[in-house]
Amino acid sequence: MAIIEVVTTADAAARLDELLWVVLWQPLGLPRDIRHTFGLEGEKFELLAQENRQVVGGLVAVWAGATEIELRHLAVASHAQGHGIGRSLVTEFYRIAKAKNCRRIHTIARNTSGEFFRTLGFQTAPGQAPEHPVFLEHGITFELMEKFIE
Repeated sequence: MAIIEVVTTADAAARLDELLWVVLWQPLGLPRDIRHTFGLEGEKFELLAQENRQVVGGLVAVWAGATEIELRHLAVASHAQGHGIGRSLVTEFYRIAKAKNCRRIHTIARNTSGEFFRTLGFQTAPGQAPEHPVFLEHGITFELMEKFIE
């Protein structure tokens, strides 16, 4: 079973960066430092999932206001997918967001992950999802999604 922890050290942040690059961006031919070119305004929140001291998953979110947070990145190592790690990361993220009086979580989901988010209670959100030529070349489109916290 994976251990989920809040990222609090430079080492953990570097390990999260590596995982995100390997899972999300390296397969698309994007540069290693691509994550740092994405505009992140607001307080950042990161989680790391580990099994046997190996990083197997990670989540990055950014507060978008006092009661709203955006889930920016969610990744699970390919060998660990299908074992509940992504679900565990989002569940812990939800628990922490709720404890901080968050009322809405929103994300821009890849077409490959929309169903995963739906199983966790997310719905299609209003608005136009962004498009990016590099992602389109690989058949990846996006969907705006949200979940309200009661």
